[in-house]
Amino acid sequence: MTANQSCTKFIPEELYDAILMYMPIVCVDIAIMFQNTALLVRRKEPPAKDQWWLPGGRVFKGETMREAARRKAREEVGIDCHVGEMIHTAETIFPDGPRDIPVHSVNICFLATPISCRFSPRPDEHHHEYKWTESVPAGLHEYVEKCLMAAGLKC
Repeated sequence: MTANQSCTKFIPEELYDAILMYMPIVCVDIAIMFQNTALLVRRKEPPAKDQWWLPGGRVFKGETMREAARRKAREEVGIDCHVGEMIHTAETIFPDGPRDIPVHSVNICFLATPISCRFSPRPDEHHHEYKWTESVPAGLHEYVEKCLMAAGLKC
């Protein structure tokens, strides 16, 4: 099975809920950098509801982490990116996940840059808004803070 085939087939919600209850999931996040700034999105849904975060999400079976990062950048903010190196790895544990299921994620953050200078970021249905930042804003989740610092932003 190729990554493209696995990306189009979702598991039933009931099975996904069971997986969330009993296993960690693998997620990628993307520090999209443009003109010495990084892109953040404000989450609409748990976990981390209403917090500023990096675009990202889970890796599908058969999809490489780098492929997942590029897909999530396109899906979540509409930017086709060159995905570079892994810059931070950590885990996050949230008591408030979707449908009140606690979420334990293994997170890999990639550095990325837009392929073209002509792009217009837009939030998707999972985010309220987006913003570019040239420094690490106060009040971020520790994981996001560390990703931004690894991407070269200063506090």
